[in-house]
Amino acid sequence: MEDLTNQIFRLSQELKALETQLQWSSFQCCSPGDQQLLMDRLLSAGLGHDLKRAVDLLNHFLWCYIESVAAGPNTENAEVDYAQQSSRLAQITDVLRLLHHSSCPLRDSLAAVEHAAMTVTTQASQLRPQQELAWEKSA
Repeated sequence: MEDLTNQIFRLSQELKALETQLQWSSFQCCSPGDQQLLMDRLLSAGLGHDLKRAVDLLNHFLWCYIESVAAGPNTENAEVDYAQQSSRLAQITDVLRLLHHSSCPLRDSLAAVEHAAMTVTTQASQLRPQQELAWEKSA
């Protein structure tokens, strides 16, 4: 278990070091060629998907802990420090809330997706009557 804690600690430190480089203002200072090269490397390596998968695994791990606590102690003689458990659950809830709600949500991303979906639906529904007319004329 100590190894897992150490790995998560090291990863956390590396992510903190990466924070500055992930600032958009730092990225804008690069030449357009460097920007394209960096984005191509990030996307082709699937790094975003790997990071998302790791975050999802952390989310799942924390939920499993909550479910195990809700199920009760796993042995009959287990003494539970309810104050510590309550504090831990509060911290886990905060982490899960952070994982669920981005601290930097995409601006109007949902509205943009909904707009795109509505546009496609509208275009498709406008094409259907035209296609039906074409079928009727050819028949």
